[in-house]
Amino acid sequence: MSLLTQKFLLLCVLTLLSAHDVFAAHSDSFIRRTQHVNVTNYLSDNLDLTLHCKSADDDLGVHLLHHGGNVRWGFGLSVFGETLFFCSFKWNDELHRFDIYRQDRDQDVCRSCNWYIMKSGPCRFNGDKSDLCFSWNNN
Repeated sequence: MSLLTQKFLLLCVLTLLSAHDVFAAHSDSFIRRTQHVNVTNYLSDNLDLTLHCKSADDDLGVHLLHHGGNVRWGFGLSVFGETLFFCSFKWNDELHRFDIYRQDRDQDVCRSCNWYIMKSGPCRFNGDKSDLCFSWNNN
């Protein structure tokens, strides 16, 4: 094998190894990472919660959650940082909406995002810190 061919092959191998290192360094942030969302009904007065969540690609269907009941799902993240799951929440005659998972908001905060739903709005468990409560989206 000529010296030029050897150098070319060495350059190709080094390029592939460098690309692999860069790819591997970022793979946990979006390529292989699976995100989970858990939603629990914490409505007062033991009210049932009807939950319907969707993304641009998936409709998770309608779920009836009794007080303390929950639903959980997992999904892969978008390479472009655009993963969004939005839900409607209904009890009695009230209907509210909320973006339960927004990649730009949640990706670096929780790998398993645990939400509890109250009449005032959804709250996300925040580990040892105070939980984060949000307002409902405008209908």
